[in-house]
Amino acid sequence: MHWQCFGCGQENRLGLRLNIRLVGDRTECTFTPIPEFQGPPGVAHSGIIATVLDEVMSQLIYAQLQLAVTRKIEITYRRPIRVGQTYYFSAWIVKQNTRIIAAKAEARDAEGNQVARARGIFAPMDEERVAKFLDKD
Repeated sequence: MHWQCFGCGQENRLGLRLNIRLVGDRTECTFTPIPEFQGPPGVAHSGIIATVLDEVMSQLIYAQLQLAVTRKIEITYRRPIRVGQTYYFSAWIVKQNTRIIAAKAEARDAEGNQVARARGIFAPMDEERVAKFLDKD
């Protein structure tokens, strides 16, 4: 959404540069962790995976032309996510009203096994709240 975003910003030289696409009522992307993103040897750092999960949920909300910020995210890691292997991420909305947007996301390996899943709560923001949020005074 933002050119310098750590998750999706294509001009952020230190970012993940995720290419997230809208497919029906979901967002999807692939991600291959590089050695610089590892925690334990050969395994992606959990914070990097959390970022990808958060980003696919956030981009789905933005795709609906709704501005929102992450309020809460809960992640379950089911299997190690290996450096150098490609994973498939997707997200979908489970509840939406004027106060919250709830979404879920998951990551699957090449064999289709779920390796991580997330639940997120996002706070919708109108233009006035966005202006206050971004105020730099």
